[in-house]
Amino acid sequence: MGNLFESLPIIDHHEDVSSYFLYPGEGGAPYGNFGEDIPGREADIPKYKRGKVRCVFSAIFPGIETFRPEESKELEKIYGKWLPATGYRVPQALLWEHVSIYYKLSDAYKIKIVERVEDVESCIKEERLCFVLHLEGAEALDEPYDLVLLKKIGLRSIGITWNYVNKYGTGCGAKKDTGLSEMGEELVKMANRLGIIVDLAHASKKTSVEAIEISKRPVMISHANVRKLIDRSRNVDDELLELLHKNGGILGFSVIGPLISNRPRPTLDELVDHVMYVYENYGAENIAIGTDFLGLMGLPSPEGLESVDKLPNLLEKLAEKGMNDSDVRKVAYENSLRLMRNNFV
Repeated sequence: MGNLFESLPIIDHHEDVSSYFLYPGEGGAPYGNFGEDIPGREADIPKYKRGKVRCVFSAIFPGIETFRPEESKELEKIYGKWLPATGYRVPQALLWEHVSIYYKLSDAYKIKIVERVEDVESCIKEERLCFVLHLEGAEALDEPYDLVLLKKIGLRSIGITWNYVNKYGTGCGAKKDTGLSEMGEELVKMANRLGIIVDLAHASKKTSVEAIEISKRPVMISHANVRKLIDRSRNVDDELLELLHKNGGILGFSVIGPLISNRPRPTLDELVDHVMYVYENYGAENIAIGTDFLGLMGLPSPEGLESVDKLPNLLEKLAEKGMNDSDVRKVAYENSLRLMRNNFV
């Protein structure tokens, strides 16, 4: 059994790879050559190879950490720990620096920047690594048409918000949920037209519901867990799970400790409980992986899932809990490929 799960290719719907270089040492991550297998670092080239991770949705986070005490209090409600606030004074400049890092990583380590779903299929077949460029929050967009320009440089996935309110929608940390704005509706429509995946991680409940109702293509919630099990605004409730199921989208289950358990450090079994809740109520078609490695901000990941090379442990645990081999494959990569096929044009 173990050999099967150790050989399955894996797609991860969220990692903050470029942020590791822009904000060195964030969350206590050891700093060093990305081509080396550094102990205590959640992801690097050797760990991707060892874990059979073939595709990573690689985040472009256009904010900077700053000091705003009231915002940190709100973030503590979401994550159960004090965290610095995020500011957006220069989001366009940061966007370009993130993109530059990804293309330099591509050159240095022969990582494919994904343009078509066939690129991902080739990387799986050839056992290579590829990156899907993902914008985590639309603060860097002056208008929805900016997506036309960003697609030309490789962007294939867009998140509407990051916890806060912006001109496109409401984040999950907002005190008042006003939902998707008129510009946000246009952003979803533009993303659909261009074949760019819409991501609703970090968005408020109303924003997420309205985006799914407007979208003509399947959406994703790239990195979150189940609110029925842990009641935090970053997690996904049953109504939203039902809408996601009907939409044909996916939920990438995250290793963010406070979104899994109220214990100081969650267990792998507790994360599996979140996955199995969706599996038992909606089947396997909406389940994927979205770790948030390299962006955990010092928050704990489950014991036994401390780094990306240990993702096969999650697949094996799912099988132990009763998920059949065919459905484990869907979780590892097949659902993700379906999402890309139904979006990329």
